[in-house]
Parts: sequence; C-alpha cells; structure tokens
Amino acid sequence: MMNSTSVPTDSSSYADIIQPFAGYHQDELNVLLHLVTTPIGIIGALSLLNRITTTGKSTVALCVIYAIALTLDNGVSLATSVLTMCIMISCAIFAAKMNMNVVLSLLTLAAGYGLQDLAHYYTGEPTFQGATWGSGTSPVEEAMSLFTMHVYYLLPLILDVASENMRYVVALSPLMVFTYGNYFIDSHCTGIPHTFQKDRMMKGNLSSAEERASLECIRQWAVSQNPPREKTSHWWVADLGKDAHDAFERIEHSDTIQKIFQERFNKSDGLFSSGYKVDVVRGMNEVYISGPNRKGTSDEVFFTEHIDGPYGFFPFASLYRCILGLDMNTEISTIFTSYERRETVQTGDFVAFDFHREPHLIAANNNAPNKDYRIVLKLHYVVYPTSMAMFGNMLHWMTVKYNEAFRALFLFTLTPSDPWSAFVGEYLVNGFTKLWNGVHKQIGLANLFYVMTALSLAYTLNNSMVMVLLTSYVHYCRYISTYYIRKNVNYGYFKRDAFFFKTVSMTILAYFVFNPILTSKMRAEEFFVLYMPQLLLAAFGIFVSSMATVALGMSGTYFGIELGFVKADYQFVKSFPYNIFPHPMILGQVVAFGTLFTIPHMHDGTVCPMWYIPLHIALYLTHMTQEIFDYHDGTPWYKMKSKSE
Repeated sequence: MMNSTSVPTDSSSYADIIQPFAGYHQDELNVLLHLVTTPIGIIGALSLLNRITTTGKSTVALCVIYAIALTLDNGVSLATSVLTMCIMISCAIFAAKMNMNVVLSLLTLAAGYGLQDLAHYYTGEPTFQGATWGSGTSPVEEAMSLFTMHVYYLLPLILDVASENMRYVVALSPLMVFTYGNYFIDSHCTGIPHTFQKDRMMKGNLSSAEERASLECIRQWAVSQNPPREKTSHWWVADLGKDAHDAFERIEHSDTIQKIFQERFNKSDGLFSSGYKVDVVRGMNEVYISGPNRKGTSDEVFFTEHIDGPYGFFPFASLYRCILGLDMNTEISTIFTSYERRETVQTGDFVAFDFHREPHLIAANNNAPNKDYRIVLKLHYVVYPTSMAMFGNMLHWMTVKYNEAFRALFLFTLTPSDPWSAFVGEYLVNGFTKLWNGVHKQIGLANLFYVMTALSLAYTLNNSMVMVLLTSYVHYCRYISTYYIRKNVNYGYFKRDAFFFKTVSMTILAYFVFNPILTSKMRAEEFFVLYMPQLLLAAFGIFVSSMATVALGMSGTYFGIELGFVKADYQFVKSFPYNIFPHPMILGQVVAFGTLFTIPHMHDGTVCPMWYIPLHIALYLTHMTQEIFDYHDGTPWYKMKSKSE
C-alpha cells in the first residue's frame, strides 16, 4: 500500500523525524482521525496536570512555553507553531472546563492513545510506533529517545502531514472555542444556540440594619457635596470620605449580593464543578446622582436603549453592573427590553445585569417626580469559572480601561462648547451606541460568531451541507426546548435568536429553491412557468402561516402566552386562519415545505440532499405534537381548571 521510511538511529530533531512519520500517515482519513484523537489525549493530559497543580494557569503557561519552544526549533515552521499553540490553548480551555477527576483524566488520555492505534488499524496503515521505538528491536535508550520525540512533536507532526483543508479546519478551533464560550457564560447555559436560555438578570434588597446604615452614610456624604441638580455627578470610591469609603466597601462585599450571584452561578454545576468566582471590580464602582434627559449630549445615551460595554463577545466570563438605590426614588426607572421589565430601585433595592450584553434604557415618570436627589451606587462584579481565571482577569482589566476612556469622552460631550464636541456627542457616541445595541438586539454576537464558524467550516471543507446542517434547524430546537422548560426565560433573546436563525434557514431554503435561476441553469420565465403550481401552493401555505402570526402578534407567536409574557387565554384567537385551520402557523409551513419538495431539484440530490426538506417537516410536526399535548415541564393547559372557574 505504501513504503514506510526508517528513522535514523541518531535522529534528534524535527527534521529527522518528519519524513519517516509522514510515511506512516499517508491516508487522509487516518490523518483526520489523528486530528481528533490527538487533542483528546492532550485534554486528558492537561486535565491530569490541572489536578496535580490544582490550577488551570499552569496548563496555559505550559502551552505557551511549548509553542515558544517549537518556534525556536528550526525544523518547525512559524505557521505550524502558531497553529499548535492555538490548539493547545483550546485543549487547555476544555480541560479546565471539564474539570475531570484523576481517573477520568487518565481514561481520556488512554482513549486518545488507543483511538490512534484504532485509526491505523481501520485505515490499514502500520503505526509509526510499531516500526520504530515500539518494535522491541531498538535498545532501551534509543527507544525512549524516539518515544520522547514522538510525544513532544506529535501535534505539529500531524499538522504538517495533514492536507491544506484539514489544517484550515484545525485553524478554526479557536473560533469554535470562542463561539462556544459566548454561549457558555454561566452555569445554566449549554454552549450551543439550540437550547433554552435563562434570564440572566438578578435583583434583591439590602434590608439589614447594618446595610441600611452603610447606605445612609454614603447618601449623607453625597448630599453634603452639594451636587448640581441640572446635571449628573459621579464619585469614584477613592474620592469618598473615610466613613463613606468604609461604608461603600461593606456594601461591595455584602453577603446579600454575594448570595444572589452564588444562586445564579451555581457552584455545584456539573461542567464547572469547581464553581464560579465573583470578584469586585473596584476600578468602576461609583456613587452616581442622575440628571435630566439632556438632548444633544451624551446624557441622551442613557435615555436611549443601549448596552453599557463593548465586550459582549468575551467568552466564558461576564461583568455585571449592579444598580443599588439610596433613596425613595419614584421618577427614574431602568427598562430591560429583553425581559420586558421595568425596575424602579428605591432604598436598598438592587438590580444586576450583564454590563456588556444587556440592552436597557433609563425612563423618567413625569407624573411622579422625585422631591430630592436620586442617588444610586453602581457596583460591578466580574464572574467567571474558577478554572477560567485568565478570562475573568482579562475582562476585568479591559472593562475598567474602557470605562475610564468612555468617562473621559462622556465628560467631553456632556456640555458641548463647540460644534465638534456637539457632533461627537450627537453622532459618534449616541450613533455608535444605537448601532451596537441594534447588533445585539437583532442578531446577537454569539449568533454571529456561530454562523461565521459554520460558514468557515463549510468553505474550508468545500461542503455547503456543513452550513446547512449547523444553521437550518437551530430554531426548531430552540422552540421545542423553550416551550418545554418555560421558567425564567430570557424572552427577548429567545425571540431574537429564533427569528434570526429562522431567517438564516429560510434564506438557505430560498437559495435552494431558486438555484436553477441563480446559477443560470434555467431562465426565470421558464422556471416560473414550469413550477408555477408548486410555487402558488407554497405561497398559500406561507400566507396562512403569516396570517397566523398577524392574528397572534409577535409575542403570541413566540410563546408569549405559555411563558407568561402575554396575559391571555390559550384559545383567545378566533380570527382567520384560526377559525378555519387548527395550528395554521405550523401546518401552513408544512404545506409549503411539502409542495416545494415535489420540485425535482429539491429532492433528487442535485441541489440539496433528499433529507433536507423532510427534516424540516419532521421537526415542525414534532413541535406541533408538543403544542397539541402541551408537553412541557408542568401541567398541560387542558388539565388545568378554566380561569373563569
């Protein structure tokens, strides 16, 4: 089948071993399997190291040192060294996240090793080990030397013998980890967009005598500074008087606040069993007195829907802002648009939300104006898995620096003294804020990264079905899982994600349907004449489904009744098409899909695989069955007593 190459007995470098190694790894499937099994073994080894050293920092440091050592090796190219470092760090992240015990780490290491031999057996290629140091014919010292070189160089060797496409796939591993980390940002997430996502906002109240005394101490100090009523005022913690400073420190470390975080970021989580750590971000904490909405300055940002920070793409870690009231505020509220919730914090009340991910705005109730200053504390906490301290520390530092820079820009535009500062405040600050908020609200950075990953894999593998499989069916899975769980839903994100992925899915469907026109295989006139009956029936199905959406409204369409966001009875809709068809939204889509399936290129494999449309129909019917029987984690509606009884 192939000619194996012997290894020189005096081999001591990468250049000596690469050619003989390649002789035993010529089968592309064998190499592809090695690109899977090798990281499995590395994850096991790094997980074992984590257990021995009781920290994940040592594994990351080892990965970096190893990559640097490879870079200095004349036989290893810079590209291979960089790619190796990316894979090693990705493996270190997975090893830290999985937090396996010693036995499981050893089993994973052994699995990586054993699966490599199995790959050779399956593809019919002899092993490099069997022909060299494992043959039993080499002296012990020489065998140990070859074994050490094999282990040390294994990953770069596999990368160098891999085809160009496979190398590109491996190069995407950091992007895949990055995407995964954007979905896995607390102990209730799964790391993929297909599953239910919980509400990430938290709130509570500081009610103990000691806590209330500390709040009053801070408030009295702030009022004693005679802040102006016509604009906002801010004091960092370091600027406070001694008593107020000490009181602020006590509030930062309040057991009540810490308990809220611990309940949300569960320490007993199965994947991050070592728990999450909550650190105070002292460099951002402040006393804040709010002013009126002032058109044309950066103050307007806060009365416009916005996201406070720019690092919503940061994996695994979150930075929370906690707004804590110091008075009986009745006028100023914070509206969290994702949850359709309005919070008016008063003395001791606090609400915590993700600084970099949560859209919100400030609203004033002119019918209930405050009679005195409205003073709040802005507390900040960075939350991350204890095994992911590098991400938490990095997000901490980057956010503090961003906040300092934004504060300087904010003050520059607060009272515009010239056309330039007015332009910066009105168009740059406010304009970018609206744009960034729009990206988060309509698309979501995690979703954007997921689609980019799918596209990159499809392009690299030269297989469009990778993109189809990864993106066409996400919204169905999200429907089913959200409908089932229901409790504490991040409703805004559910609607956003479901709509976004359905849009991606329907775009792919449209491309397949009109592919003969788009690829110039058929003239448009010919296409529409030939398939007019199917297109009209499909259009009718889409029309019925669309009218069902109109009848329910967007919130009703996305389970607003079932999730408790729309106060209405299950059978409140009596208008078309609900007065004619049962479950018209789903049945209309099924009719459209079924009709399109009869078009030859939609089932004969020339444009899309035969299973493409049947899988759409199967998932829709699965969800319809779920709706008919109201299958969820609770009592079905038909078993409940009527609300009128």
